[in-house]
Amino acid sequence: MVRRVRGVLAAAVLLASPVAAWGGDIRVGFIDPADPPAFWNLVDATMRSAAAQLGIDLEIRSMEGSHDKAISVAREFLAEKPAPDYLIVCNNLNIGGDIIKLADAAHVKMIFLNVDLDRKDWAEYGEPRTKYRDWLGSITPDHEGAGYGIATAILTEAARVKSNRPLRLFGLTGDANTPASAERVRGLKRAVDDMTKLLGPGSIELVDVRYLDWSAKTAEASVREFTKNGPKIDALWAANDPMALGGMAALREAGYKPGKDVLIGGLNWNQEAVKAVLDGDMVVTYGGHFLLGAWAMVLLRDYQDGRDFDEEDVRLQIPMGAIDLPVARRFPNIAGTDWSKIDFTRFSKTRNPEVKRYEFTQDALLAQLPAAH
Repeated sequence: MVRRVRGVLAAAVLLASPVAAWGGDIRVGFIDPADPPAFWNLVDATMRSAAAQLGIDLEIRSMEGSHDKAISVAREFLAEKPAPDYLIVCNNLNIGGDIIKLADAAHVKMIFLNVDLDRKDWAEYGEPRTKYRDWLGSITPDHEGAGYGIATAILTEAARVKSNRPLRLFGLTGDANTPASAERVRGLKRAVDDMTKLLGPGSIELVDVRYLDWSAKTAEASVREFTKNGPKIDALWAANDPMALGGMAALREAGYKPGKDVLIGGLNWNQEAVKAVLDGDMVVTYGGHFLLGAWAMVLLRDYQDGRDFDEEDVRLQIPMGAIDLPVARRFPNIAGTDWSKIDFTRFSKTRNPEVKRYEFTQDALLAQLPAAH
């Protein structure tokens, strides 16, 4: 069972000065996917801030986009004397199963961050804490929910401004071996089914979903090739902002007017995407999941101090937030936010006994930040 954590982050505040750190007494190693750098650098920065505040000695090492490098880094961490108390792993390139076995053999507790085991592997590895007892669980974004939200937003807007039917939708996603990519596409297809029921039979056609490498360059080339022979489309769904922006460039080149002829949505809260929403070229960008590293620090701090996150679920799933036009107007410079000034200790159950359930909601977090006027 996967529980989506929701709620209001009333405790999230900006402080005028850096938050005081607790004394470090636990060690955590994080195997960082590193690519795309813009996203993982932000994960690293917010994770470091939370770790410093919560008394965690954090060591981050890159897997450099390589399965073999990830396994090598895991072995290095686990061979240290002493080894880290906890290991955090993102299951990019399907490294997760191998590292579960390595960590369990070394008796080092581990959790997945951002990307859990693929569902096809659940039967082989069992539930966390069963066959492999030191695999504690995972904290991941609701990739499927975000994929669904992007598709619903752009199709709703397309239905509003365009009279032709079917509405033709074209999709761009990341590599097929990343569970996040598959889950976002699952959300896309669920939204197509739901919107078809709402708008009527034959009202929407999912023309194609192309599996790429998450980059703007590849997306631009793919959409450029598609526009030469493919049908005219009404909406472009992209599993991240770089692909949305690359696809947009190719559509402009082909004579489309983004925001009018074609409705576009992406994911990551990239500053360029937020500007595109403000300019009317994109409908929405989902995101906020770069804070997962900070939330993982809260979970491990509480676990170490006797409050196990399994009282909620061993697999915690966090909803992503949508930056549409109203939100973009309030936060036009999302890249300029100093996330390090958030007091992450206030989300901890052991530091704050009044916290009964984790409330890691990105939309509510934004509500605590000063909006542009």
